[in-house]
Amino acid sequence: MMKCWVMACCVALAGMCSAAPAVKEEILCQGEYPWHLQGVATDGTNIFWTFTTVLVKTDRSGQVLAKDEIPRSGGHMGDLCCNGGKVYVGMNLGFLRGSRVGDEVWEYDAASLKLLKKYPTPEAVFCNNGLEWYDGCFWVITSAPQYSQYNMVFKYTPDFKFQGCRFIKSGWTNLGVQTICLWGDKMLFGCYGSDKDPIDPHSSSTLAVEAKLLPLGKGHPEFAPLVPCLKRVKASTAEGMLVLDGKLWEAHGIRHSPPEDKLHQRWSARLRPATALESALQ
Repeated sequence: MMKCWVMACCVALAGMCSAAPAVKEEILCQGEYPWHLQGVATDGTNIFWTFTTVLVKTDRSGQVLAKDEIPRSGGHMGDLCCNGGKVYVGMNLGFLRGSRVGDEVWEYDAASLKLLKKYPTPEAVFCNNGLEWYDGCFWVITSAPQYSQYNMVFKYTPDFKFQGCRFIKSGWTNLGVQTICLWGDKMLFGCYGSDKDPIDPHSSSTLAVEAKLLPLGKGHPEFAPLVPCLKRVKASTAEGMLVLDGKLWEAHGIRHSPPEDKLHQRWSARLRPATALESALQ
């Protein structure tokens, strides 16, 4: 009797294992888009991708559900985040007659990708590269002066009233911070490298800081202490990262046009589990 019960349990377990869906090791974004990937985000159900001038919404298999495109002269999309049924995109508006145009955050309806509102973020003077939601506020990332030993993240209220700036003791990262992602109790920052720089060559990297150190306490925010960098890992996440089903994923663009064709670029992108990065950040 015991033998029959054990065999029945084994058969049942085998059936459950065969019925379980395979772990997806790659999510390909359907379609081709002008200009390269800038960031990714998820609301837990869908995935949102920015390709400089195109915001794309896909399901978890990468099939396109909606998209919104702007002219190249209309701005430069950066990294993005989801919060409360909305998608928020960092917008780089560039320069006008040699002076920087104040950058913005664009708010979209997550269901339809209808543009709802534009919020100015002039305090992010070195370029609004993207944002993340944490501790009831938005955290906007930016570029940095060349060879700066610090990176900056700007705090805004839910309706984008400026609250202050935190400096991260990170060492120089080429073009500052490009992507941002909350992973557990850590805030991650994706940065480009500059291997051929004659003064300070370095690889693309991911910075990790304790998220709880970012919120500003009482007093004068301009005197807030530096935020230490927990780890700086050689990992290419400057094109995007997100957390899906508790796992950290990293995004990478896929170029379909010849590299020498600068004016007619065509790109897609993929997401892959950032297993090695997770291990390195532990």
